[in-house]
Amino acid sequence: MYDMTRFTPQDMAKCSLVLRQLGRNTASMEATCQKIVKYIYQHFCNSQTGENTCVLVRLFKTHPYGELEDSLQQSARRLMNGNSPAADMKCWTLLAAAGAEPQWNSRQTAAENTAIPLVRAELVAEMPAISEIIRQFGLDIPTVIGIERERLLQLEPAVLNIFHVSEAKGSPLIPEQDSLIIPYQVKSVLGFGGLLPSGSLFAVVMFLKVKIPQGTAEMFKYLALSVKTALSLSDEEVVFNSSMNAANFVKNNNIYETELLEYQVANLIQLLDFSEQEMLRQADRFQRIIDKLQRELADRKNKEQVLPASQEPFTGILNIAKDGIVRVEKNQGSQRFNQGEEQI
Repeated sequence: MYDMTRFTPQDMAKCSLVLRQLGRNTASMEATCQKIVKYIYQHFCNSQTGENTCVLVRLFKTHPYGELEDSLQQSARRLMNGNSPAADMKCWTLLAAAGAEPQWNSRQTAAENTAIPLVRAELVAEMPAISEIIRQFGLDIPTVIGIERERLLQLEPAVLNIFHVSEAKGSPLIPEQDSLIIPYQVKSVLGFGGLLPSGSLFAVVMFLKVKIPQGTAEMFKYLALSVKTALSLSDEEVVFNSSMNAANFVKNNNIYETELLEYQVANLIQLLDFSEQEMLRQADRFQRIIDKLQRELADRKNKEQVLPASQEPFTGILNIAKDGIVRVEKNQGSQRFNQGEEQI
């Protein structure tokens, strides 16, 4: 169990290890995605009450229209007034979901539109959540929808990032205000993802009952790499459960063994790079804290050295006077007196 309000690097490492293994021996990418969202929904909880921190978890992937299954193609055509998109046009496709309501635990019923056609850059820019995910991931819309495919493939190893909306209520980036954010008291929305070797963009989006600071959100970059590793095992092979090849995928898994091992080695190297970067970042952070404490300690020592010297003239002035000088508090108790008062 992971408490989002106390999420630590140790929690991140444990969760990362589990997510990375979820792509093994699954019949399709869709099945892997369902394992991922279910694990996240069930294991991110309030440590005191045991209540789920997530209201809803979704996993999206850009996918060519021509390779979608029938129900997803119907969803895309419905948004295009019955017109059929080009076969290679990317669609923002819901692959898995898990949440508090029964209908949220199946991709067929978890959302009204399960495949959103990304027709043109201008139209995608008007979709606040999708366009902002692309922007926060460090990409641009033309690249993602496939206009610059070669650049997309070049960027693939480096693109792993987060999508973070600290204050979900009233945010123009989250259009589901009346149906999700307000009635279920969603405080923050946190997403993480990146690019798969095929050039497809994936994103896990968590709708949370607690407010998440930026520092905690940043750690989910490393979970993005683990999810990528799990999804890469079936990337461009078997995506949907309904595929005719899905039933035979596990049985014939040895056919892809070399390719899968190559994916795993590449992703583990990337994970090592990420870990080293995190260690350097944490070391730099700790060094800044140490430097600040050392400056404060030196400043305090200087003040302690200066204080006696500053008190000497004041004490001398008090003791020169022959009259008694007494400092009296509100409760009439004397706190300090000079030598004249002592003699009196």
